[in-house]
Amino acid sequence: MPPKYLKNFEKKLTPFEGSLVSVKSTKDIEPRAKEYLNKLSKEGLIERIKWGWYWVPTEIRDIWDFLEKDKNFKVVSAQTAASFWNNDFIHREVYSLKVEDKSYGKALQEFARKRGWNVEIEYSKNLSKTKYRKVGNLLVENLEDNVIVCLQRWAFTDAFATLYENKNKIDLDKLYQDAYWKRISKTSIRTKQALEYGFHQMEAAGGTKFPHRETNLGDNFVRREIDEAVERVVELG
Repeated sequence: MPPKYLKNFEKKLTPFEGSLVSVKSTKDIEPRAKEYLNKLSKEGLIERIKWGWYWVPTEIRDIWDFLEKDKNFKVVSAQTAASFWNNDFIHREVYSLKVEDKSYGKALQEFARKRGWNVEIEYSKNLSKTKYRKVGNLLVENLEDNVIVCLQRWAFTDAFATLYENKNKIDLDKLYQDAYWKRISKTSIRTKQALEYGFHQMEAAGGTKFPHRETNLGDNFVRREIDEAVERVVELG
């Protein structure tokens, strides 16, 4: 049975149930947080993740449940955000997150590793400037930005599936404007060109129609990859 002072400190951690906490973040509620957190972990009342970080336990069903309950600042991004927006058109076992705090990112990866979750962390110095939408307790990369990121990373099926599923939610003017300045990785092709070409192919295949100008892609390999992605989206969508 832990001593009374530890039980009192444990009660102060109630608002953090389900979340990773650092010694630094809990010093505001208890100057001796470092000592008390260590003792609580030895009592089995919280879980030590790595030096300076602990998990305040509660029941979690899966990684999504954890991400909603964890109170640290993170944004669901890249193909993981695409899966969120396109109703898991492509199911992935890798979860991509953007974080600003490197210490938290390392603790999050270690926590995930212990539970068999494959988490990829991308560090952003100005994460607060990242464009995202709050969905429940999750912060998810904006639709428009996410489509562009997926195109840049050659995740064409993710990008066009997201567009296919969200025609009435997407801001096409913003998408085209932002896509003009970004290029598909290791190519000279702008993501705006890829979008317009993909939209043309989607319409030709009998899929959802998007306003676009007809364009031609000079890169045969990229063109074939987009053709295959659009064909898959229209066939299964």
